[in-house]
Amino acid sequence: MEDIEFDSNAIKIIDVSGKTIMPGLINMHEHLTYREALGNPMHFMEKESIQGLTIFGVKTLLKGLRSGFTTVREMGSMHSIALYLRDKVETGEIPGPRVMACNKPISCTGGHAAVLNSIADGPDAVRKAAREQMNLGADFVKVMASHDPWPMPGDQKTRAEFTFEELSAAFEEAHKWGKRTACHCMGEIALRNVIEAGIDVIDHGIYLNDELASLMVEKGIYLTPTFSAYHKQTLNPKYSRGTEWVKDHTPLAEAQVNSVRAAIKAGVKIVNGTDSVGNYAEEVELLRREGMDPMKSLLACTSWAAEALGWEDKIGTVEPNKIADIVILGGNPLDDPYALEKVEIVIKEGKVFDPNNIHLPL
Repeated sequence: MEDIEFDSNAIKIIDVSGKTIMPGLINMHEHLTYREALGNPMHFMEKESIQGLTIFGVKTLLKGLRSGFTTVREMGSMHSIALYLRDKVETGEIPGPRVMACNKPISCTGGHAAVLNSIADGPDAVRKAAREQMNLGADFVKVMASHDPWPMPGDQKTRAEFTFEELSAAFEEAHKWGKRTACHCMGEIALRNVIEAGIDVIDHGIYLNDELASLMVEKGIYLTPTFSAYHKQTLNPKYSRGTEWVKDHTPLAEAQVNSVRAAIKAGVKIVNGTDSVGNYAEEVELLRREGMDPMKSLLACTSWAAEALGWEDKIGTVEPNKIADIVILGGNPLDDPYALEKVEIVIKEGKVFDPNNIHLPL
C-alpha cells in the first residue's frame, strides 16, 4: 500500500488522515460453515461433506477479516469444524478473525435445528452435554431454549423447549468451568426461563417485552438481536429459502421491531451479530432506526461486544495493554452506518492487512 512506509527502526507508519480509526469489529453471531448459504441452512449442512463445510468455513474467515472482523463468536457448527478452524487461526495457518466457538449447541429432542446440535433431555443429561462440549474444547455453552417458527396458538409463533431446571443445569455447569453462556431464544416463556436460569447473552430475543428487558438490565444480560437477519434478510428471495420459509418467519420478523424497541428503551446492552444471513452495517442502521444512539450502536460492535465475551481486558477498545485490533474506515460510521463496509486497513494483533490482499498463504 502506498501510504505505508518503514522508518529507521522498521516501525510501520500508516497515514490515516481523513479516515476513521476504530477497534476491530466483533461479530457476535457467526456461523462459519453456512454463512449466506442458499436454501434451508440445515438441509445445506446435511447434504454437504465435512471437507466442503470446512472449505466453506475458511472462505467465511477470509471474508470476515476483509470485512474488518477481528473477532467472531461462532454459534454452532457440525463435526467440530469451528474448533478446528479456531485453532488454525490461532496458530497463524489461516488468516481470519479470532474465533470463540460453542462447537455444538445443546437442544432437546425435537428441538430447533436438531441436525446441528447435541441432544439432551432432563437436567442430568443437559449437564452432561454441557460438560462434553467443554471437554471437546468449546469456549462457551449455547442452548436452544426455543423452537421457531412454530404454529402455537396466539400471537407468539414460537415454542419454549428446555425447562428452567434443564437450563439451570447447563448454565451452572458452564459457569463452574469459567465459561460464558448463550442461547437461541424467543417467546416470553423461554426468555423468562433463561433470564432466571442465569444466561449471559440472549440471541434473537423476539417477543421481548418491557418487563423482561428491565430484568435483563438488572442482571447484566446482553442481547444479540440479529435484527437484520430475522427482520430483513431471512425473507430475502436471494437466499432461496422458499415461500413456506418466508410465510412462517414473517410473524417473527414483524414482532422483532417491538422487541428491539423494548431493549433499547430499557437500556439493555445490545451487541452486533449477523447470524447466517444478516448484514453487519444494516444491523447498525436498523438499531438506530428504532432509537439506538449512534455511538451506542458502535459500542455494540466493539466494547460492549468484548464485555459480552468476557474479553474486555483484551479487545474492544484502542488503548495501552490491549491487543492491537484496529480497523481503518474510509468514512464516518457515526454519520453513516454503511461506512463500516468501507474497510481500508485491518490490523489484527498488530499485523497489518490490506483487505484486497487477504488470502490463504502459499
